[in-house]
Amino acid sequence: MNRLVFAAIFATATILFSVDVSISNVADFLIPFTTSFLGISLFITLSTIFILLSFVLMRLIKNIASQIISGSNYFRILHYIVLATQSSLIGILIVILTQILAFSEYSTFLLALATMVITASSAAVCVISLVILLGWYRVNRSSYVALIFAVAFAFNIYIFLYLGITDTFKLAEKSDFITPDSGVIYATDTYQPWTINSVLWDTYRIGTTGIFILFLAGSAMILHHYASKIGRVKFWTLILLPTVYYSSTLVDTFGLYVPESDADFFNYYVYVSLNGVIGGVLLGFAFWTIAKAMRANKSVAKYLQLCSYGFVLNFIAGVGVLVASSYPPYGFVSFAMLTLSSYMIILGLYSTAISISQDIRLRQYIKDLSKADSGFLNTIGQAQMEKQVQSKASALENVVKEQRLELEKKSGIQSSVQQQDIKQYLLEVLQEVDKHKSAQ
Repeated sequence: MNRLVFAAIFATATILFSVDVSISNVADFLIPFTTSFLGISLFITLSTIFILLSFVLMRLIKNIASQIISGSNYFRILHYIVLATQSSLIGILIVILTQILAFSEYSTFLLALATMVITASSAAVCVISLVILLGWYRVNRSSYVALIFAVAFAFNIYIFLYLGITDTFKLAEKSDFITPDSGVIYATDTYQPWTINSVLWDTYRIGTTGIFILFLAGSAMILHHYASKIGRVKFWTLILLPTVYYSSTLVDTFGLYVPESDADFFNYYVYVSLNGVIGGVLLGFAFWTIAKAMRANKSVAKYLQLCSYGFVLNFIAGVGVLVASSYPPYGFVSFAMLTLSSYMIILGLYSTAISISQDIRLRQYIKDLSKADSGFLNTIGQAQMEKQVQSKASALENVVKEQRLELEKKSGIQSSVQQQDIKQYLLEVLQEVDKHKSAQ
């Protein structure tokens, strides 16, 4: 697909899904709109975009990571889980749309079924992701970024299972069919202190904040490898901006603001919804900016873009509310992106991490090769030194290129070290040897 066409589809989906989650959080204020012809038309538009984007993203994943998926049992299983999940959700959504258009109602059971499918499959993706990341950490003990993301995915397992179980039970308490006259009722989040419900809810709230911090810390570590591509100041601005913005969502947690009127509640919940979305967009933008700077290496740029799209959709999905069961069910299409976006994140992160690991190994290989072959410098005079360094760098370049291709063949993932980088690093190492010789 043309890059501009995809960008247009994704940008449109991001905006519309942001509208979807905002409406889902204040649907009790918007019943006249949501149940109107315009409100139902908007939901149909959202559903169409969801179906289109699901197909587009699955095709994008196949184009970017087909070698990784075919070469790893874990990723092959993940791919099948996501494919089955998205197909099931599209089927459920089509049935809901048919019920709304034909009978002006839809089955609550379908919402409960969708909730179970989304949360169970998302938890499964996180379990397999956890196994992948811990396996990677066991092999590379210095790869703390793998451990950080592993903890984040472990937290996500709890979050998804908690949502799946509690929301399914809450939906079971509602009437069998939702109509325009059913009203919108949100589940309570206030519990007696130190009861089991209170402890589980507090763990959920703390967990969501912890996940953001872990994702941000891991992203900073993994993107720092490419910081020189955009400059240190710009890099740290991109990393810290999501932190500053996301922290503003904690005003409720610390009791800094308590809405009093209906207008205050409406504005506050829209604000919180959009804040969560924008926090994800800013984090995704950091990956996208680095990817843009890596255009010379299209494969690595695509790994980073996959992370970018995944983070944006994942944070939007995390804000959606299905348990309110509005008519039509706003929040469905954004929440339904949870499994796919989680898959995109682990696939992009793993590919990027492997690429970085190959870069480090390749640079060490260059250093060892250059130093091992630096004896030639002892046989020439100072006047010839610079010319010989350039000549030797060119000679070693092909040897290093073969090593890079061998690493890429084994992993199915391209290194971010390109031909010009190889020569530059060879020159740096050989010049370092030159300085050492001159000092003797």
